[in-house]
Amino acid sequence: MMARHDWGTHYLGWAFYKNEPWHFPLGKVMGYNYPVGTNVGFTDSIPLLAIFFKLLAPVLSNDFQYFGIWLFSCHLLAAYFTVLLLRLFKVNAVVILVAAIFIAANPVLIHRGMHPALCAQWMLIACIYFYFLDPTLYTGKILRYQFVVLMLSALINPYLCLMVAGFTFAIPIKLCFIDKTIPKKRFLVYLVGSLVCAAFLWYITGMISFGRKEDLGVGGAYGLYTMNLNSLYNAGGWSTLTHSYDWVSWHQYEGFMYLGAGILLLVLLLIIYSIFVFIDRRRKTEKYPAKKGIGKKSLIPLLALVLLYAIFSITLVISFNSKVILRLPAPAIFIHLEEVFRACGRFFWMPYYLIILFTIIAISKSRIPPLITTSLMIVALGIQLYDIKLLLTYRHLPSGTYTPPMDNKNWIDVMRSFDEIIFFPAFQPPNIRPMDYQDFSYLALKAGKPVNLAYVARGDSRAARQFSDSLNRMVENDSLSPKALYITNAANLEHFALALQSGSARLNMLDSCYFIYATASSNKTLNDLSARLNAPDKTAMDSLMRKIQIKREFFESPQIPPSKEKSIRYWIESLNFGKNVLSMNGWAFIDTTQNNKGDSIFITLTNREKSYWIQTRQVQRPDLAAAFSRTYLGDAGYNFIAFTDSLKPGVYQLGMVIKNAQGRMVYNPTLSRDESAPVNYIKK
Repeated sequence: MMARHDWGTHYLGWAFYKNEPWHFPLGKVMGYNYPVGTNVGFTDSIPLLAIFFKLLAPVLSNDFQYFGIWLFSCHLLAAYFTVLLLRLFKVNAVVILVAAIFIAANPVLIHRGMHPALCAQWMLIACIYFYFLDPTLYTGKILRYQFVVLMLSALINPYLCLMVAGFTFAIPIKLCFIDKTIPKKRFLVYLVGSLVCAAFLWYITGMISFGRKEDLGVGGAYGLYTMNLNSLYNAGGWSTLTHSYDWVSWHQYEGFMYLGAGILLLVLLLIIYSIFVFIDRRRKTEKYPAKKGIGKKSLIPLLALVLLYAIFSITLVISFNSKVILRLPAPAIFIHLEEVFRACGRFFWMPYYLIILFTIIAISKSRIPPLITTSLMIVALGIQLYDIKLLLTYRHLPSGTYTPPMDNKNWIDVMRSFDEIIFFPAFQPPNIRPMDYQDFSYLALKAGKPVNLAYVARGDSRAARQFSDSLNRMVENDSLSPKALYITNAANLEHFALALQSGSARLNMLDSCYFIYATASSNKTLNDLSARLNAPDKTAMDSLMRKIQIKREFFESPQIPPSKEKSIRYWIESLNFGKNVLSMNGWAFIDTTQNNKGDSIFITLTNREKSYWIQTRQVQRPDLAAAFSRTYLGDAGYNFIAFTDSLKPGVYQLGMVIKNAQGRMVYNPTLSRDESAPVNYIKK
């Protein structure tokens, strides 16, 4: 079954992967995000299970998915390693059971149910357990166990892999330099070998590539998805007992670390008890008997790791409630790593689990009578479960086969007539409802066809841009592929104008959006089906076709002399000089403006004799104001498509005119991206 939102894309990544032939790298998926493709890891579909179950694909049902099994296993394994760890510290059986429930139902793990791959937090508890195993008895096993967990994490999720990799450093450092149970040579061989093997797994599954690839960092992500200093006690609306506090922005949900009222109570009791013991020791002349346990030196690598992950999760942009209270200068390499792992708030998970586990261990091993500590634990667990009952109960998922709220049968019948399903603009659904990319992708999956829709964690934006530009030229130049079904909405129909006007393409309507195909690919069955689907909207379709027949053209206008200085700042995201058609989109604003509210953008074609203009359509760009430190640049986006039939043959320089809200006009010719030459349009 497919559920919407994040689970939907996890399922779609797996389902397309299951139905495809094997590729190399092993995690490669071509039919989803077609034709660029993606990786089953970049849809968070858990490559470890996806590869295993793909081997069994011939015997699996069409709708098989493994996410329920996986989530159950994650909670079970979290409890299992909690039991092992607390047994190591000789905690009594009742407290162990209480601790296992605390961990299996902790707020962070429950909250992360929306991302099944990230629920493998049991690996962090396993690493903590390995860290505290007796090195004199288990040295070889400790290293083997840690190696296995690192390899598993590499096949589950990159974030968890990096967290586990921290222990792959810390554990052998402890064994070599503090416990002195392994020689330095073995330390180096183990460390290098572990990292090389993890990188090799990423390579063969396609999570990394050593060829020409783009930077995986996301510019501007630094300091965005961080952990707020209030996170340990801020329930974010999920508590029935505690208050919620503000974040700097909604992005800080990635740093959700609410401990729960029960654990917060235990932490408070432990602090009070520790203060009492400290004062009592200072007051009494006799010393407390020394307790056998973990040496302080052996904790140094673990504490260093805690500090490292805490800094990485908070970053050097330190926030408390709704304010950034301190912004420290950060090295470029730190910023780059933060932009690669931009949801950096997650990296506090390891310290988070240490707080819960060692609060329970410390109280249970205190000098308070066991009956009292055990009773306290049980009461705290009851408070905890009551406090987070919203988290435990809010998800109500339907069962059975998913059915998109659309005309499923007819969509599938139409899609089956083609080799590929292409949405225009590229990679954008028609937006007939929120997240409709999942519905259309699901229908394409059922039709057994590749589709250029997806939501992926990382993508090859260079290849996507090349395909998008190619698709724009193909559509606008009346060169539709007879093998493709094109789907779009009313706002983008004008790009198909030339094909529809020439009769080389047929326009059809279904579920409030439009599907178009080349008449060369049509057959009687498809045409009959299309006619039947169009019949209820015949009047609207006829009216629409009459509008499409009206060509949007440049109009002649007096020439405006160019400004002496570069007065317009602009970016051309796509530009198509087709046969008697020109299209363009991007952003532009007067460089001296702080607020471009109400500004209009025109595109000009100019030679020595004539100047032609056309007004663009406005596209909202709320991102530009922050990027350029301006008050408002929301009206800077533009796009247009126009016919050039009325232009006389010749060479025309492309230019821009911006008319501000007060009527002032600024003109600049456009230059190539390296500003070495003007952009010219040749009318033959």
